[in-house]
Amino acid sequence: MQTLIRQRQVRDVVRMRGGSLYDAIARLGKAGLIEATGTSREGARPERTVYAITEKGRAELFSLLREYVGARAEEYPVFPAGLAHAGHLSPAEMAELLRSRADELSTVIDGVDADLRSAREAGIPRGVMLETEYAQAVRRAELDWLRGVLADLESGELEWIGAEEA
Repeated sequence: MQTLIRQRQVRDVVRMRGGSLYDAIARLGKAGLIEATGTSREGARPERTVYAITEKGRAELFSLLREYVGARAEEYPVFPAGLAHAGHLSPAEMAELLRSRADELSTVIDGVDADLRSAREAGIPRGVMLETEYAQAVRRAELDWLRGVLADLESGELEWIGAEEA
């Protein structure tokens, strides 16, 4: 399962830590959304449990998919919260921070582009990579916006309010 999660770039949409997958499987089983159907072993690897989705799990999955895909949800990321109070920083410091963010974002975009190419070359269907494509499109839009704000900030076109006005 971990291999599949890595191949499908799930890290773009779900924060996964070491034992959290096992915790999630336990919670799904306890809720009756999945059930163990047996065990298997490949070569010298440890035995693994095979799970199947239950009818209750399938109904819950489709309900959540329709909710998540069909309706826009208000999300509260920290970056816009920081921007709301950016006037407390000097224009020079703000430019430095935005430039650093843009550089980091550019590096991430390059890495994910390489991952997407590898996935295509490995024959992974595009349909299972849509969340990664979406996250990449959002990153590109943010990078374009950052570059525009930086250009305006550095040219003086962006009027800056000082900390006393912020």
